[in-house]
Amino acid sequence: MVNIIWAERKSSILSTSSLACLSSIPSINLTSGCAHDCIYCYARGYSSFPGENNVVIYRDTLEKLKKELLHKRSKPRAVYFSPSTDVFQPIPEVLELTHSIFEFLLSKDIGLAFLTKGRIPDKTMSLLLIHSDKVRAQIGINTHDDNIRCLFEPNAAGVDIRINQMTEMVDGGINVEARVIPVLPGVTDNPDSISSLLHAIVDSGVKKVAISTLFLRPAITASLRCHVPDKAMLNNILSFYRDEKRVSVRACHSSIIPLSQQKRERIYAHFTQVANKLGLKVSICGCMNPDIGGVCNIAGKWPINEIQQSLFAIKE
Repeated sequence: MVNIIWAERKSSILSTSSLACLSSIPSINLTSGCAHDCIYCYARGYSSFPGENNVVIYRDTLEKLKKELLHKRSKPRAVYFSPSTDVFQPIPEVLELTHSIFEFLLSKDIGLAFLTKGRIPDKTMSLLLIHSDKVRAQIGINTHDDNIRCLFEPNAAGVDIRINQMTEMVDGGINVEARVIPVLPGVTDNPDSISSLLHAIVDSGVKKVAISTLFLRPAITASLRCHVPDKAMLNNILSFYRDEKRVSVRACHSSIIPLSQQKRERIYAHFTQVANKLGLKVSICGCMNPDIGGVCNIAGKWPINEIQQSLFAIKE
């Protein structure tokens, strides 16, 4: 049972993320906390995390967004949704807020970039397809096994729903990429899992895949210990991180415990080998792999003429 908490925003709407791959366009979180309740979610370690089963909805987001844009000298080429939460959570109030904000931004010729593991409502999907040239979508999908999905992403959309949404958006002319993050060591990194997932992705028409392995923070480790009932599976996952060292990352100026570089490179090589045979292009998230490098293109690429927008005015 999700506890919805309504709140007013105390900070600006259009903010720049500390993630390197999101430094070029502003981003918006519509909520704090997420009803998808993914047990590995990195946001669990944030000081702003409202606690499990709590979702804070910022009711004044659209109004504040309109006011902020009125006072900007130039409009953003696009806005990213969302660094810490999902805009397509299974909460009607969140879905309605998402639709109204998407509709407003598109009406002002401002592009949308988003990452989701949720089910996109039909009316919002129709809106995205109408404005396909102004949309960049990433679908988070790290397994083709819905039993594993249910365990690690209990309230997110089913695997088949995500694959079908990818197909629908690709067929409708939307630039879509798959985001296989996180790869779960000992669970989703075996040859059969990799092959099954990447075949499903390529069958959807998607041509690009971003990957990165699971990293740990104390809150993530605690969540795994609490929510993975199969203790053999849990111990297997955690065993990969035994004696691993912390690595500083740009995101929130924090640190994480990743797999060793050697282990990560071996996993990425397996993905890349299969992907190359299928004609998929693989990119590695450099934000969480600073020792390896790469870019996951999470915000999409936007034409140069959109970057150099001149002064504008939004009339109500």
